[in-house]
Amino acid sequence: MTLFEWEIFFMLRTTTLAILCTTLFGCATSGRIGELPTIAAGAPSSSLVLIRTGNLIGATNSYYVALDGKDVFSIRSGEHTQFPIPSGEHTVSVKCFGGWSPTWKEDGKQFVAVEGQPTYFEISPNLSCAKITPMPAETAKTQLAATKFVNPANVSNK
Repeated sequence: MTLFEWEIFFMLRTTTLAILCTTLFGCATSGRIGELPTIAAGAPSSSLVLIRTGNLIGATNSYYVALDGKDVFSIRSGEHTQFPIPSGEHTVSVKCFGGWSPTWKEDGKQFVAVEGQPTYFEISPNLSCAKITPMPAETAKTQLAATKFVNPANVSNK
């Protein structure tokens, strides 16, 4: 190859890489994708704190969070959010598309939201796609400082 052909090759490679990165990293935003739970005035409430720690695995994918079977939030790597929920029993789950087989996967946990106390969950990648696990308050506070807050009022483009 001549010097000119090498220059063309590298320019095309760089352009292709830039387009690919833009496509992968700009697909979706974080934020609300459904209605958050409503809490009647004076009713006991808690808060749900979701933390997706930064990780190269699955970094370009949004994970979708459902509360009591209803999709409520989209979250990306290195982000966290917090929103009020009624006190009582709930199920929180995380969904994503991918893993070893390209299908939708879901992992969920049941929990009891105690009035006035936040409930913390960590969202992280695993071999099938994503998992959600309860997180102790002490650990969560460290992770909150290391991640970016996404306001639950922001609406995601999915």
